[in-house]
Amino acid sequence: MITPRVNYIKELIKPEHQLFHHRIDSCSYNLNRHELSQILIANMFHHEGIGLSANQIGIWERAFCMMIDIETEEVITCFNPRIVKTYGDYAWREEGCLSYPDQSINVYRPKKIIVKYEDVDKKLHKRKLEGLASRIFQHEHDHMEGIDFLQRD
Repeated sequence: MITPRVNYIKELIKPEHQLFHHRIDSCSYNLNRHELSQILIANMFHHEGIGLSANQIGIWERAFCMMIDIETEEVITCFNPRIVKTYGDYAWREEGCLSYPDQSINVYRPKKIIVKYEDVDKKLHKRKLEGLASRIFQHEHDHMEGIDFLQRD
C-alpha cells in the first residue's frame, strides 16, 4: 500500500459541483500520470473506497483507480477508460459512492464487460472484467461520463 504524502490527500467535491456532472474528455497531453495515479490511490484508501475517479477530488482528467481484487487489494489506475462491450446477464446489486456517503441503492448493470484503458506509461490494456471488478469499473466510468449512480436506479 502507498503511504500518502500529506499534500496528496484531497477533499471529495460535493455532488452539486459542475465537475461531477460533465463528461470528461481525454487526459491532458502533458499529464504526469505517475503522480496522478499516486494521488488517486492515496485518496481512495484515505476515503476508504474501492474506486475513485479524478473528478471526485476536483481533478478534471479522464482517470480513475479501482481495486481489481478486493482480497489482495490489487489496484489499477485507468486513463482514458472505455467500455468496449457488455455481455451476459445483468444483475441488481447494492452500490454506494464516496461522494454520497449516506446513500446506497440497487443498480442494474451487466455482469461482464470488456474494457480498454491506458496505464501510467500510456500502454493500452484490453481486459475482460466480471463480478465486482466489472461493477466498480462501470461505476467509475460513469463518473467520467458525468453520470452518478443515483441516476442508475
